[in-house]
Amino acid sequence: MIQELEIKYFLHNFKESKDALLIDARSPAEFKESHIKDAINLYSLDNNQRVKIGTLYKKSPFKAKMLGASLISANISRYLQNELKELTPKTELFIYCSRGGQRSSAFATILSAIGFRVYKLKGGYKSYRNFVVKYLDNFEYDNFIVLDGLTGSGKSEIIRELDNAIDLEALANHYGSSFGGVNGSQPSQKQFQNSLFDELERVKKYDVTFLEGESKKIGKLHIPSRLYDKMLNSPHIWIESPLKERAKRIVQDYQGIDSKFFEESLKKIKPYIDKKYLLKAKEAFYEGNLYKCAYMLLENYYDKVYKRRGGYIQKISHNSLSATIETLKGIFLKGDTQ
Repeated sequence: MIQELEIKYFLHNFKESKDALLIDARSPAEFKESHIKDAINLYSLDNNQRVKIGTLYKKSPFKAKMLGASLISANISRYLQNELKELTPKTELFIYCSRGGQRSSAFATILSAIGFRVYKLKGGYKSYRNFVVKYLDNFEYDNFIVLDGLTGSGKSEIIRELDNAIDLEALANHYGSSFGGVNGSQPSQKQFQNSLFDELERVKKYDVTFLEGESKKIGKLHIPSRLYDKMLNSPHIWIESPLKERAKRIVQDYQGIDSKFFEESLKKIKPYIDKKYLLKAKEAFYEGNLYKCAYMLLENYYDKVYKRRGGYIQKISHNSLSATIETLKGIFLKGDTQ
């Protein structure tokens, strides 16, 4: 049986199912750019096949459909013998392609004929993206508390310790600074938005949600305007930590940094730091003294360019992670956010 569902019900049914598999039938390239959380990519057509069919379709739609059916059938046959072979009739299959067209329909038809209960997304991934964008433009939740503090003050480690928090830097795979891309490439803007949608849905059960103070951009990615405006207008807490401790945290986060990345990142801050401190930081780096390098950059660049805001509801000296967490929980329990 195939049941076509609007996006709202498609996501709800998948979430509520006790035994479900979410299949993205688009090409690997489409999947890599962005996809629905928890989906696996069982493409109807791979990247090259999709291009080949598209090119042929312009010349002969009939021949393109014939070839497409052949390729899709072969791909699905392979999945039935490998990725899907351990499934039971109890497994509910949720499937989508780009626009809810032939790629997901062909897959759904075969799976349904076998005896699976299949749910197909009406309008495909495009409908999901429209849903996410509209959600991010209009969501009502605004019980945020924002943690501010100088670079290395421990805001990220605090956020990671709290269930009622959204780790924006983790979602963006970037620390939000000139050296912030140390962990590699970032997700696409679409995938970042998808992840934010999932996180906002997750935390809406909480009376308060903590966020780390960020600029409008985290690396190459933009925080959606509505969320950013809510962050600016939410209660803020200042996290205080000694320079020595902040330098230690920076070393821990950036210990795998290589010389090429270091030099490229240093170019970004060169116009904003005194040349003598820049040279001393470079000397320390190439001597293998990352602590001295971090200390130098924090004291002579990051601390000077950090823009503080006023009106903090509280300042917390972050000397112990457990103590800081307990303090934040106390603020939350008291509802002292005004």
